[in-house]
Amino acid sequence: MNRARRLSILLIALPLAAQETPVATRAIRVARQISVSRLETGLPNLTLDRWVTRAVGPSAAVKWEANDCGEQTGDPQADRGRDFPLCVDAIANLPGGRIVIITIAMGSFHKGVTGPSALRSVSIGKDNRFEAVPKLSGLPARIKAVP
Repeated sequence: MNRARRLSILLIALPLAAQETPVATRAIRVARQISVSRLETGLPNLTLDRWVTRAVGPSAAVKWEANDCGEQTGDPQADRGRDFPLCVDAIANLPGGRIVIITIAMGSFHKGVTGPSALRSVSIGKDNRFEAVPKLSGLPARIKAVP
């Protein structure tokens, strides 16, 4: 197998391997059960899992994954020994090729799920062009507005 092929397989497998760690598995489980009312004042007392399903609609496929919040540099020496932050993404694939990503900060990979979880970002996009949605409560309207 050539080097480029091995690298592409490794890059695909790395997020999956990270997601299978006990810390990542717990973070996903906890994130799905967070009440959205804790993430944003004025939202109902629904779990994030249920709220996301209602917001994106029943035809959208939602995938949950744990990651480093985009903090790794890609340089193994620079990243060695760092305790990366731990985020959970709810990624919804909507009809028409649109994608919604909701990111929740959960703690760190070394310390695990710690402190109160916080909404880190909400975005919606299509064709690799994303726009930030300032509040979780604004997502349903943006879903209707972005064709």
